[in-house]
Amino acid sequence: MSPASIDQTHKREGIILAVAGHLVREGFANSGIRALADSAGISDRMLMYYFESKDALIASALMVLARNMSAGLDLVLPRRVFPAARIVEALVQAAEHEDQKAVLRLWFEIVGLAIRGQEPYRSTVSEILAEWESWIADRLRPGQKQQAGALLAQIEGQLMLTLLKD
Repeated sequence: MSPASIDQTHKREGIILAVAGHLVREGFANSGIRALADSAGISDRMLMYYFESKDALIASALMVLARNMSAGLDLVLPRRVFPAARIVEALVQAAEHEDQKAVLRLWFEIVGLAIRGQEPYRSTVSEILAEWESWIADRLRPGQKQQAGALLAQIEGQLMLTLLKD
């Protein structure tokens, strides 16, 4: 890879991180191209130079957030077998931190857009949910792996209720 190519990849990654932070702070209420570019410290034209579309940028930012959340959850529950109830308890407790609540608010906003069939939210949410279901399945006993989807739904429901009560 050439130095210019490495620099461009580095710049793209920085933009994605800046936009991910913007979305966590602002949600989608203030997520026009200009606001996203401002959060990355570049012009809207440069933003479009690095990304083919706003949808591609947002999908990339959402995937970064999901992977960061999964990495954090790996610290809470390392990759080994746990009882289903322990998985639910640990993930719900991990979401009680204020920084996680901001990410969860964004998550449920994205889920709402996905339910309406809007892209890139629908495909991105499907991909994220599949990864999280797999993450849960990796921590269940072999005979319980088919419960991963139900556990994910239980966790999502509890998290939504927690946010609504705040």
